[in-house]
Amino acid sequence: MLLELLGVAALLFGLFFCAVGVLGVVRMPDSLTRLHASGKVATLGLFGLLTGAALLMPSVWLRLLALGLFVLLTSPVATHAIAASVHRRREIVGELAESDSPVAPADMTAVDVTAVLSRSRIQDIIEAQERARRHQRPDERRTNDSP
Repeated sequence: MLLELLGVAALLFGLFFCAVGVLGVVRMPDSLTRLHASGKVATLGLFGLLTGAALLMPSVWLRLLALGLFVLLTSPVATHAIAASVHRRREIVGELAESDSPVAPADMTAVDVTAVLSRSRIQDIIEAQERARRHQRPDERRTNDSP
């Protein structure tokens, strides 16, 4: 009876943090603060739910522990990858704003980051290929140039 009450309390704790996290994701002003709110949901909300489930179903506690460890290890990596992507996108929008582009810095969704990166790096790729070709021996050039 006590384990069931503790299990329900842990489930309610996890549910509360999940609800507050979803509310935070909806209400926060920018993507990095939304990311912070979702990170807290993944940690506190999920662990509350996993603890409650482990207390209510003792036969699966080992699987729930494995799931919790997996989330504990992968959630920060995913959060960092998303934050790095947001940061890079902001840098690109800033570069476009400085180069008299029609895209406003506040309108980040209108920027095709892949196209901007490919245009800005294509000259570097061509130059690297030319340098590599200059450093090849003459007999290697003949075999690589032929179809």
